[in-house]
Amino acid sequence: MQSLQGKLSIDSSVLIAYLLGEDTGEFARTHIFQPGKVVLFNRLGLAEVFYTLCRRKGINFAKESVTTFIQTRYCTFEDSDDLAIEAAAYKCERAVSLADCYVIALAKLRGSTAVFARREREMVAEIGRKKFDVPILFLEDLI
Repeated sequence: MQSLQGKLSIDSSVLIAYLLGEDTGEFARTHIFQPGKVVLFNRLGLAEVFYTLCRRKGINFAKESVTTFIQTRYCTFEDSDDLAIEAAAYKCERAVSLADCYVIALAKLRGSTAVFARREREMVAEIGRKKFDVPILFLEDLI
C-alpha cells in the first residue's frame, strides 16, 4: 500500500485498536505491525495505551498486552529532549492533544508519516485551519 510506505510514527489509537481487535487494528496488524517495517512510537503514547486498556479491560489485560507488544519489537520507542521540545512547540500553536503533538513531532524529526486510527474532531479542525508540515494518515480512510 503506497501510503503506508516508509517510516511511520503511530498514535496510541493505532496500537489500542490493534490490541483490542478493532477493524482499524486488524488493518494495522496486516499493514503496519510486520517484521522489517519501521514503526516509531513514543513513551507518552505507551502510557496512554496502558491506561486506556486498563480502564477498558483491567490492569492485568493492560500489563499482558503492553508487555507482549513491547517484546515483539514491532516498534522503535523514541524519547528525547528534541522530541519533547518539538511536541511542545506544536502544542503551543495547535489545538490538539499533547499526545497527538508527540506523534506529529516524532514524524517530523524522523522524516516519517504520522498515523492515527481515526479522524478526531480537533485534528480535522486543525488540518482545515492550517496543514501540518508532515504527512498525516488516518487508517479509517484506508479500510
